[in-house]
Amino acid sequence: MDFSPLELLGEQGVADAAEILRSDDNLSWQIYVPETYDATRPAGVVVYVSPTPKGGPPRIWNRPLGEKNLIWIGANNSGNRVGVGKRMFLAMLAPKVLANEYVLDASRVYVAGFSGGGKTASRVSSARPETFRGGIYIAGAAAWGSSTPPPKLDVIKQNYHVFLTGTNDFNERLTRRVYAAYKAAGVENCELIVVNRLGHALPGRSVFVRAIEYLDSRKLQAQQ
Repeated sequence: MDFSPLELLGEQGVADAAEILRSDDNLSWQIYVPETYDATRPAGVVVYVSPTPKGGPPRIWNRPLGEKNLIWIGANNSGNRVGVGKRMFLAMLAPKVLANEYVLDASRVYVAGFSGGGKTASRVSSARPETFRGGIYIAGAAAWGSSTPPPKLDVIKQNYHVFLTGTNDFNERLTRRVYAAYKAAGVENCELIVVNRLGHALPGRSVFVRAIEYLDSRKLQAQQ
C-alpha cells in the first residue's frame, strides 16, 4: 500500500509532521492478510519494524498469522539507516492504514521488531501504549534509565512484552538488560525467551507462536 503524506495525513497532518516527513515522500507498507480473514471476526495486527528496507513477514510465519487471526504490516524504506523518529512515526501510522480497509481488534494491536527494529519497536510501545497493547522485541530492545521512567508507565504496565534473543546473539546481554529494567520498573507482564543456539536472527515458527500466545494471554486474562 502506497500513499503520499497528503493522502494519508491531510494538510494539517503534513504540516505537523514536517520535521519527520517530506511532502514528496512515498509512504509504503508491506501487508500480509491471511486468506482466512473474515470481517465478522476483527483481526489482530502485528506492526513490524524491520532493520532492512522491506517490511514483509518471513514466509514461515504466514501460517501462524492466519491461525492467530493476525494481519501483518511493516513499513518499507524504514530500515536501520532511517532516523528513529521517522521509523517510529511510520509504525504508529500503520494501524490507521489498515483501519481504512480492514476490521481490527483494538485490543490485539501489537508492535514487533528485529535488531535495530526491536529497539525502535520498544520505543514505539513506550510512546503509544494505549494503541500498542503488546510488543515483541527480537535481538534488540531499548529502555529508559531507572531515574527517568516514561510518562505512561502505568499504561505500559497493563500491556504485555516479549524479549526474544538467542544464546549466540551478540545482543543477548542487551536484551536481558532491558528485560531486567522493565521488571525493575514494575512492569510484571514480561516474558524473556532465550532460544538455544539462535544467533542474531529471527526465530522459527514455534517460537513466534509462543510469543504471540503470551501477548494474547493479556486479553484472555482481561475476560476472566
